[in-house]
Amino acid sequence: MPDPVSLARGRQLHPLHVRHAVVREVTPLGGRMRRVTLRLGPETPPVPWVRLAVGDHVKVAFPHPTTGELTLPTVVDDRPHLPEGVERPVARDYTVRAVDDGPDGQDLALDFVVHGSGPASTWARDASPGNTVGLLGPRGSMTEPSGAARYLCLGDETAIPALGRWLEEAPATAPLEVVVQVPGPESVIDLPARDGATVTWLVGTGESDLADHLHGLDPPPGPGDYVWAAGEARAMVAVRRAAREHGIGADGESALHVDGYWRRGVAGRDHHAPLED
Repeated sequence: MPDPVSLARGRQLHPLHVRHAVVREVTPLGGRMRRVTLRLGPETPPVPWVRLAVGDHVKVAFPHPTTGELTLPTVVDDRPHLPEGVERPVARDYTVRAVDDGPDGQDLALDFVVHGSGPASTWARDASPGNTVGLLGPRGSMTEPSGAARYLCLGDETAIPALGRWLEEAPATAPLEVVVQVPGPESVIDLPARDGATVTWLVGTGESDLADHLHGLDPPPGPGDYVWAAGEARAMVAVRRAAREHGIGADGESALHVDGYWRRGVAGRDHHAPLED
């Protein structure tokens, strides 16, 4: 059985940079998912890529919806700064899905769920080559543990980019079980293939679906397993409760990481905010 200490996450800090990026390509992935590949020029500091930091994210700042102007802060004492009276741009956090470093700069892939009429969804729906956005961060990387006996990774559509990274980056020495909840069968998309991994799709919108699936695993979650989950906040509370009922993460953060990316009915929820029971 792995040493429980090995199931703690690691942390690596990065200096803050504010970057301009230009849309190079837009690729439909199926369902409501769309990949936007951004080009950062060679003069721009590259976005760091850390293996097993599956939740690494950048804050994407969008042009003003009416004027089309993109106003970005400067960095002062490693903090973003805007002059007094300047309106802050609308920004949302997105997982760094992939990076490709080349002589002409870095390509950065971000996957969007296109739904409704929110600022990020509307921008992603209409994005085309040549459009410009701003990028802030990442401020740090949290690396997932490499010594688990089994990895149990659960999420909804918003977690698909991170789940894709799990399938590509998880240690080959342990089984990986990925569970994805989507609202309808049309949202089932291709994910990276991996030996020793299983991918289960749950179709529906129930808040307890992912937690119920975790309860029903055979064998159930146990010592040495690592549970990672991300998605709608209330559903994540249920997943966290289910994991702890099986003894996963009962001692705190070790062996369990649950992230509420969004909350139904709340615009722009800060996923760094604690999950509310």
